[in-house]
Amino acid sequence: MRRQDLPGNASRVAEEAVALLTAPQCPSGEMTVVLDGSQVALQVHESCGHPVELDRVMGTEAAYAGTSFLTLDKLGSYQYGSEHVSIIADGSMPGGLGTFGYDDEGVPAQRVPIIEHGVLVNYLTDRQSAAHLDQRSNGTGRASSWGRTPLVRMTNLSIVPGTWRFDDLLADTDDGLYMQTNRSWSIDDRRLNFQFGTEIAWEIKGGKLGKMYRNPTYTGITPRFWNGCDAVCNEESYVIWGTPNCGKGQPSQVAHVGHGAAPACFRNVRVGVVR
Repeated sequence: MRRQDLPGNASRVAEEAVALLTAPQCPSGEMTVVLDGSQVALQVHESCGHPVELDRVMGTEAAYAGTSFLTLDKLGSYQYGSEHVSIIADGSMPGGLGTFGYDDEGVPAQRVPIIEHGVLVNYLTDRQSAAHLDQRSNGTGRASSWGRTPLVRMTNLSIVPGTWRFDDLLADTDDGLYMQTNRSWSIDDRRLNFQFGTEIAWEIKGGKLGKMYRNPTYTGITPRFWNGCDAVCNEESYVIWGTPNCGKGQPSQVAHVGHGAAPACFRNVRVGVVR
């Protein structure tokens, strides 16, 4: 809460809220998009975290949350994203909402690479699903209470920081949109086709923020979108965000998960208001 500096940002947020009432609609087209860290965290959660849960991949978790496009034949070779995209799962990360000592199957929390320079190298596994790959569980078998069966759940699933300062990333963008603060999300049951919206956006012209837009949305296909990532900001902008209400399973279970993320740039993204 101290880092967010709520009192210090109150006037700015109020002014933006009023300005959004008369701001023009987000333009439509294909362009470069810079997402703020909180939106990148949601993007990681929905289009990276859920599809690498091995029970979903194997079809044993399908009715409530769907399956996954990241089938077993893709492990070790599939180009999920660009070379700038590396994602780790770390249940031992200090300060993470998905941090613990041992999962609910008694497996120690651990740091596991999931995507390395764009290539799928691991799934999230519990004891049962890991056995199908002749592996040991990587400690993601978690239950919401004593009366529920542990399921494969995200821990702290994070994108590894890049090298860019945020101001330099904007300065390097000639023409695009900067989108901030999630408003809506929708993704299919294989985690492949998605559409997300944010509360506010600004045009980027000549490396500087310009006109404000309301109702910004963007849509994409998960691997195409992540292969269009050409920059991730560095640790100066890195925040461990939290998702306190991740749902899965029947009966439904709610889990706390964390996502380390920083602003990132994506090329050739379809944006525009849904009519």
